[in-house]
Amino acid sequence: MSGFVKRKRALNINGTRLSVHTGQSIISLGNPSLDHVFGGGFPIGSIIGIGEDKHGNYARVLSKYFLAEGIVNKHPLVVASMDEDATQLINKLPTPLEEIKTAENNSTMPEPETMRIAFRYNQLTPVDSEQKPATLLGHYFDLTKTMSPDMLLAHDVTCWNGGELETNAPEFGSFNNPNYASLLSCIRSKAGEQQFNAASDESSKNVLRICLNSMGSPLWYDKNFSEDFLRFMVLLKAIVRNTLSVCLITVPLHLFNHLDDVYLFKKVRNMFDFSFDLEAFAGQMEEQANPAFKEYHGLLNITKITPFNSLASYHPKTLDLAFKLKRSKFVIEKLHLPPDIADDDGASKSQVPTMSCASVGGKSKLDF
Repeated sequence: MSGFVKRKRALNINGTRLSVHTGQSIISLGNPSLDHVFGGGFPIGSIIGIGEDKHGNYARVLSKYFLAEGIVNKHPLVVASMDEDATQLINKLPTPLEEIKTAENNSTMPEPETMRIAFRYNQLTPVDSEQKPATLLGHYFDLTKTMSPDMLLAHDVTCWNGGELETNAPEFGSFNNPNYASLLSCIRSKAGEQQFNAASDESSKNVLRICLNSMGSPLWYDKNFSEDFLRFMVLLKAIVRNTLSVCLITVPLHLFNHLDDVYLFKKVRNMFDFSFDLEAFAGQMEEQANPAFKEYHGLLNITKITPFNSLASYHPKTLDLAFKLKRSKFVIEKLHLPPDIADDDGASKSQVPTMSCASVGGKSKLDF
């Protein structure tokens, strides 16, 4: 058996490149920190699932990153939501930064004359726990500014906020909840275009970004919710796998614990190719009071990484990850805990040593 493997040709599509780990064509989610955690990007044909935080605020920020990256790379978008107007979400996308500010990375160290004690550490770079890729695939965005309306109007965006389905559609009658059939028909119609066909002409190929916000929220609930949701995920995965598409879906998995099917959240997670949960500290008094988490807004828990075009999946260097939402960006960092130093007012106060030779009960054993 020959040991040589034919190298796979990269797709000549803006915003894509071959992964150094699997050789699969990957795209950026719009956040370089998140791309780095999952091996540099996400493969085309994959479904990324986000377990929403309790209020859904941080998951919505990542959805905006995903859509904004598609706008910059001229990838057509499909945006669907029942909880909010998809058009309003598009109008609030962050604007890309023309030049990456590297003031923190290029900060100069003090001169040797000013460091008389630790002179041997002059050449060491400052410790930066932010997850940063060596090769940047995506872009940086400023959350404090929104994209210009002219830039959004010129882009191919399909919005879905619910609607009736035509009786001649293949999905008609396959779901008890007609919203699933309507959404699936919208996605199938858009993904069936020639530009998203892998066998089409190289010059006309493009990537379709599908963003589904708060799938499985209370607005989707009915008596057959579990069956319809799982059937929708199976058919959605078949569409994404067979086209040049990438789907980002946010799901309030913490609400599934209150349903009759107690294993639904595990079944749904198995349908994802990549998944992680956002555990926000807002509303949790113990974490807010704990000084170990005072610098962060929550924890990022990786729950699934599927191997694509490889025998083994990518393993991050660390799973201890935390996130914080700064004024203009969403950052993922390694979780660093402070040293465990007992508080002076705590119950576990250590006894201060004395200068006497020996003492019992606070009195010296030597008699004068």
